[in-house]
Amino acid sequence: MDEQFEAELERRLCLIDDPSTEEGPLPRLPLSDVVLSVVGLVVLSVALLLWCL
Repeated sequence: MDEQFEAELERRLCLIDDPSTEEGPLPRLPLSDVVLSVVGLVVLSVALLLWCL
């Protein structure tokens, strides 16, 4: 494997195994992405409910 890939993999595995750290293995999602996902799910759910009724 690539040495850079192995180093990054090891860093992320250490972050997962260490509960005392506040840094996660992946960067946090932007708030806009979370809001858009929730809004999209709500709109899709309402559209399916209206279509079925």
